Amino acid sequence: MLPETTDFCRLWLCRHPELDITSHSRAVGDGPAELSRRGRAQVLRWLEIGKALPVESVHSSPQPQCLGPARALAEAQQKEAIADERLRDQHMGRWQGREWADVMRDEDGAVRTFFSEFGDCKAPGGESLGDAVERVLQWWTGWMPKVLGKQIVVVMPGSVLSGFAAAMLGMRLSRCLSLNLPHGGIGVLDVFQNGCRIGAWNVDALRD
Repeated sequence: MLPETTDFCRLWLCRHPELDITSHSRAVGDGPAELSRRGRAQVLRWLEIGKALPVESVHSSPQPQCLGPARALAEAQQKEAIADERLRDQHMGRWQGREWADVMRDEDGAVRTFFSEFGDCKAPGGESLGDAVERVLQWWTGWMPKVLGKQIVVVMPGSVLSGFAAAMLGMRLSRCLSLNLPHGGIGVLDVFQNGCRIGAWNVDALRD
């Protein structure tokens, strides 16, 4: 049982639902993608979980794979989803939208460096995960004073979600993979004026 929100804000961090198979082998980055059939079912599960939540607001990346599910959650709460460019995924530069197999064929060395220096290295012409997480932190700095003692939902891509959670917990960005959520997964952060704790992580994992 999660404690009542009083002197802290509860962030329900939702990783966008599963994507259509056409996106599995592609460098989606901060571009659009469609949900799979399972992904659409995950949205229905979110709506079930959200019934009992007294949510103040629903925030989202403007990417349709995030904003569509966020709008469904917001409508169930009789609210409007708030899209913010700062919540989008990292931009993948000239790799954006391409098949990873083609990128590996053309730029194998750069791809290897990108993943071996995960979080710090930029795709050519793009931005690093660290850059993207800084955007999300700027968004949070503006919103935190408005939501103390309340609960909000945030729908984001997995990499920036994990990076943001790691930063909030005082972890090195390279450790954010330990906070990875599956597609459609939900993590809970309770954020105080002087710190942060994990209230729950992948809260739906043990359901039948």
